Amino acid sequence: MTTHLESLREQDRYRFTLERDITLAHDVQEHLYPRSTPVLSGATVWGLTRPARIVSGDLYDFFSFSNSEVGLLCADVSGKGMSAALMMAHLQAVVHGRMLTVDQPSERPSPSSLVTMLNRDLRGRFGDNKYATMFYGEFDPGNRLLRYINAGHCRPIFISEVGEVTALPNGDLPIGLFIEATYQEFQLVLSRGSAIVVYSDGLVDAVNSEGEDFGEQRLVEYCRSLRKDATAQEICASLSQRITEWSAAVEQFDDTTILVLKVD
Repeated sequence: MTTHLESLREQDRYRFTLERDITLAHDVQEHLYPRSTPVLSGATVWGLTRPARIVSGDLYDFFSFSNSEVGLLCADVSGKGMSAALMMAHLQAVVHGRMLTVDQPSERPSPSSLVTMLNRDLRGRFGDNKYATMFYGEFDPGNRLLRYINAGHCRPIFISEVGEVTALPNGDLPIGLFIEATYQEFQLVLSRGSAIVVYSDGLVDAVNSEGEDFGEQRLVEYCRSLRKDATAQEICASLSQRITEWSAAVEQFDDTTILVLKVD
């Protein structure tokens, strides 16, 4: 009996240490997400993430460039939990290393060149069959041009200035799978009042108590109901609340991230 009690106490100590370490990992990861959003002339950006577990394999980030452009990143690494969180932190560090050491706009790699480099950086870094889906875009408030790459990520949602909603075309392969993969740049001029909604698959894969996925079609329909004067922050908050209501009382199995660009 004494031996059994000591074994239980040892298990409790181990469980306490593990829970403490995971909580610390969560606190550290929270500081990896943007602490503020770029201030743009004529546009707003916002992002949020909700982990399915304590830590997340989703990533969003913003990059403020010297010529007033902004970079927008949303990624979802394979796997869940601590391993995915470590991959997420590595991917973010590599992106920062590629982008924020550039002083002149002319030296900055194009979106397609950046994602091609990230594909090579990630290939085999965490073993075989580890990858990330990724949206990366650059928005110029001066001409309202969005240049973006979709590397196996969910189709972004475009909300026009009159409230028409469409899912943009599918993109290329996720990064980290094939060294020879190439990435096509898409371009879109955003009118005043329009918005782009980028999200991870945890949003459309969220299930309700009946086992139904939220799905892309419901997302499109919900975006049609949004106020036309809603800011990026308000769109993020509204979508997050809708998903919370949809999946109430159901344990979710995937991280959820939303990133929005709204042109004023």
